[in-house]
Amino acid sequence: MTDKQDAINELDAARDRFRSSIADLPDAAYSETWLGTWNLSQVLAHMAGWWREMAGGFERVGRGERPAPEGVDYSDPQPWNDRFSAAAKPGTAALADWDAAYDRYRSAAEALDDSLYGIDPEKGRPRIGNRLLQGAGIGHFEEHQPDLDAWLASRKG
Repeated sequence: MTDKQDAINELDAARDRFRSSIADLPDAAYSETWLGTWNLSQVLAHMAGWWREMAGGFERVGRGERPAPEGVDYSDPQPWNDRFSAAAKPGTAALADWDAAYDRYRSAAEALDDSLYGIDPEKGRPRIGNRLLQGAGIGHFEEHQPDLDAWLASRKG
């Protein structure tokens, strides 16, 4: 992952693959449990919740602040995941909410200055824009796509 447009293109490609897998599912499929104790609505709410949090992170970084709000700690994701999944909308409303959260997250990434993407040559690691896209976005798709694919394959059997 290097520059801003490459990173956003990678994000969009991962999102398109994930979304196309579920786009035609009926409402009832969203309540089927397949990822531990979570159903599709909860998985989507979990992803959407992190996107909303990180959209704010992009906005704060753009103002010269740290990504997390003062006093907020993301190091233990479980309470966050529990809260996000508990807010799941039923059926295809979960997908509409997921789409809206993605659009906000992506827009916030687009608004961040190009100089905050790429590899920091002094630190030898991705800059903050790439890290925010990787953690809640690209990496999130990489984490959940195999389980989604397995669940979808099991539904056909």
